Amino acid sequence: MKIVKLIMLLMFVSTLTWAQKPVKYQVLFGNKALPQKDKLELDQFISSCDASFASRKEAANFFAERAWEYVASGKLDTATYRFNLVNALDTSSIDAYWGLGVITFQKKDYPLAKQLLAKGLISDPTQALMRVDYAIVLLSCYLDGKDCGTLAEADAELAQSLKDEPKNANGWMKRSQVAFYQEKYELAWTYFHECRTLDILQMDLNFGSQLAEKMPDPKGIFK
Repeated sequence: MKIVKLIMLLMFVSTLTWAQKPVKYQVLFGNKALPQKDKLELDQFISSCDASFASRKEAANFFAERAWEYVASGKLDTATYRFNLVNALDTSSIDAYWGLGVITFQKKDYPLAKQLLAKGLISDPTQALMRVDYAIVLLSCYLDGKDCGTLAEADAELAQSLKDEPKNANGWMKRSQVAFYQEKYELAWTYFHECRTLDILQMDLNFGSQLAEKMPDPKGIFK
């Protein structure tokens, strides 16, 4: 019976998604009161979840997984709506803030992305991978000439992330890039090779070439 209810629930959410109502596609519903019709649909959705899942937290986790799938496929408006539903189910959900932060970053709204990811990290400071995303936003702010992030701030966040999760190759790659922009080329090579040691697939070879133009690879691997 629960499987049938779950299928019906997914169909219900799909119908809502394609309704193309602007408020639903704004981060956290635009922090506004929903129109009466939208509020009724949201209440129905939550009631359906209550009938189909053991808890709202379980429902939030389920729909967060679906939302991340939409992010991966580039359907950012649909993903935004799904993460809004996740937040409505569980306001403490880290995935909601993380996912919406990633989406707003991809839409180049760096100040809002910073705000959302910061909320997620305040809720759970141990999220090392989310902290890397936060640092990437800070770096992007700097590169875009915006006042929402500095190289020093990005480096500090990456240092903390790598302290918590030292085997995160992507974190080392991003820290190498920050060091490059700080003109700390020797450090940049050190971090670059940390990434190489952990996961060669995470290496940015184009960046490696740029770094080699500034300073030869001390290990002599990259020319």
